[in-house]
Amino acid sequence: MKSSFTFCLNAIVGFIKGQQPTDGPLFRFVGFMALAMMLAGAVSRGAGSVERPSNTDVASLLRQLPKGSQQNDSVTISRVAAFYAHSSYTPVWTSPSGATPEARAAVSLLKGAARFGLKPAEYRAAGLAALLDSLGTVDEQSLARRVRAEQQLSEAVLHFVQHLHEGRITNSELRTAPLAGAPSFDAVAHLQRALGSGRLVPVLLEAQPASRSYVRLLSAWQRMLDKDSVGAQRTALAVAINLERLRWEPRADSLYLAVNIPSYTLQVVRGARVAASHRVVVGKVASPTPGLYSRVTFFQTAPEWRVPQSIAANEMLPKLRKDAGYLDDRGFELYNAAGRLVNPYRVDWDAVQPETFPYTIRQAPSAENALGEVVFRFANPFAVYMHDTPAKAAFRANARALSHGCIRVEKPLELARFLLERDGKNAADRLEDLQNSLDAGHTKEFGLQAPVPLLVRYLTCEADGDQLRQLPDIYGRDLALSQAWQDAPTTPLAPVTAVLALR
Repeated sequence: MKSSFTFCLNAIVGFIKGQQPTDGPLFRFVGFMALAMMLAGAVSRGAGSVERPSNTDVASLLRQLPKGSQQNDSVTISRVAAFYAHSSYTPVWTSPSGATPEARAAVSLLKGAARFGLKPAEYRAAGLAALLDSLGTVDEQSLARRVRAEQQLSEAVLHFVQHLHEGRITNSELRTAPLAGAPSFDAVAHLQRALGSGRLVPVLLEAQPASRSYVRLLSAWQRMLDKDSVGAQRTALAVAINLERLRWEPRADSLYLAVNIPSYTLQVVRGARVAASHRVVVGKVASPTPGLYSRVTFFQTAPEWRVPQSIAANEMLPKLRKDAGYLDDRGFELYNAAGRLVNPYRVDWDAVQPETFPYTIRQAPSAENALGEVVFRFANPFAVYMHDTPAKAAFRANARALSHGCIRVEKPLELARFLLERDGKNAADRLEDLQNSLDAGHTKEFGLQAPVPLLVRYLTCEADGDQLRQLPDIYGRDLALSQAWQDAPTTPLAPVTAVLALR
């Protein structure tokens, strides 16, 4: 290569000095241009004949990304391939001159994943930063590096926004079951919208929940990171797993009810403010209140209590064996399988076994009824509900894990009236019906035209103003989630495919 360059250079110098054979001005001009072209070619080859890869070159290889892979006998489509297919495989993070500003901004966001309770290492932020820096080098690996940067940065950002939206932990035994029919999140479409907006980072962050509890916890956490690194290190895991829990929740409506089990509270949340707050009693450790998402569809005033079979067989049967008058003394009635009233004094209670308890027990509306004056109903697989209670003293205790799993609400009639007033038409008439039902002791059902979302959550770390507040882990649920959080495998970034055998 060097000898060709030297030969051409000497030829031109000699030609200019008149040392080459000539045959008139035209021949000399043509000869000069030919030698100049030879020199240009030699210089190009002397530089290694490597040019910066064009966008067309990169697009051609991105087009060959695998569209799917066999996993558990089903085909899963590559999100990266889908992402580029929607943009005609045009490079989005790189250009012939190197990394784009959007690529730098995306990597900076991934480096700061801890600010969102996530793990920068999971998105290979440091490695991606180094890869972007290497794009300025022009050599035989330039094309491979550009394609690798496109592929791996897209995959990292897609994982990041997916985790922002719905969390990292997929274990269904740890996650609260989602609402049926909840819309799925399209990370590919979200990334495309962010790139097309001219506001990449703010739009990417719109994948996060907008609920009051999430926004406040995240804000308090980031404030601590900025001001108290020691405190942040100490509370990082607690913040991370509780942000995770909040990401599992359905998207927040303008109005919803939120029960937090560890804080023993029910909040009526309207937008960014708490419209009302009620103390609650939740399940004992032996009969914990489950986390759930549902909607309150109706409530009943002056309700009858149908005692759950587990309570009747395991708690009431031993008392009936000692005193057949136990039911009469407390306003309970006994029914057989055919629904006929049974005299408890004529039952041989010693012969009745808990495993085959053949009766149902009901408590008529009264001041002593275990459900109190009102019960709020919502669909769930656990047969739990929210209700009043005659045992008002329990609300004065600090630790209120005392029930069989249902949620007892302080001042439930305030909540009932609020729901009727919020529900719209005929509110005044329905409020009068509510009071008449209570006065007469007759059960009445009040359906809600606009059911109210209900979140029964388990948050052991929350924002208290500008500060973080940790709550007792009354059911010991943090341990399993913390272990899963720390053990969750780092998602591998997409490999450079076989079409890139250019390393």
